Amino acid sequence: MTEDVPTTARVQDVLNRATRVVIVEASPDKVDSTDLTRLVVTGDDIADLARHLAIVDGGTGDRCRCNGWPTIMVHGPDGELTACWTLHHQTGLRGIGNCDADLRDGPALTEWLAQRGLTRSQDVQEMLAEEEAEAEQRRMRWIQAAPAGLADVAADVSQPPGRDYEAWSRQLDDARDRLAARIRQHYPDAIERIRALLAWAGICSRESTGGWKWYDMAVMRQLHDESPDLVLAALAAHPRARPNSTGRPNCSALSNGPRHTTGICPSRRGRC
Repeated sequence: MTEDVPTTARVQDVLNRATRVVIVEASPDKVDSTDLTRLVVTGDDIADLARHLAIVDGGTGDRCRCNGWPTIMVHGPDGELTACWTLHHQTGLRGIGNCDADLRDGPALTEWLAQRGLTRSQDVQEMLAEEEAEAEQRRMRWIQAAPAGLADVAADVSQPPGRDYEAWSRQLDDARDRLAARIRQHYPDAIERIRALLAWAGICSRESTGGWKWYDMAVMRQLHDESPDLVLAALAAHPRARPNSTGRPNCSALSNGPRHTTGICPSRRGRC
């Protein structure tokens, strides 16, 4: 129902009638614990809080699965609890309508709370920022490791998900299809294609954060589409040695074999 959507006007209306607001750094089911940090807001500070709780009218149309915290409990003139809201990921507000709503300025609210002693949101935001930076660096390393001619489509495959998961999923499917077509175009020889994919797939094993990302799995999907016999052949076969400047085989280019420390080329019975 449109009359139940979250709006900034509804937030302000509730707070205009409040005499006390208690903010606790915990989810609603834990607010009674005595060892939690809490902030009591009264007087003119309530109007200041209302400005920091401005939201994007209409809400997100969705509800986060977590309980959310901090918990914001609004009390009326008689001390009764008139509203109970929660913050979600320090970017959204729940409890003012039929769905969650994005804060217009989440970082400003986080700073406002930290200035009054509620620093946990700020600590979490700093931690999330570090994790996002690490994730972006890992994504860029994966793109840079893409086989020749695939970097642009690799960037599309590795785009992080947004709030609209369904739209992102459709875009990912399209990007994976383009990746499959591009790699077959650039690597028509199945053995060369599989080797390129295997080298790319190995990138995640060198990441300190561990685990598989959705873009790592996109490469594995390409490998799964290849014939198992060809994959085994690609793993077992030796690449042909490239000739050196004299036109003779370059023995040092023979991979997957022992290095001949004597300098004797076994194919020529002489020195390379």
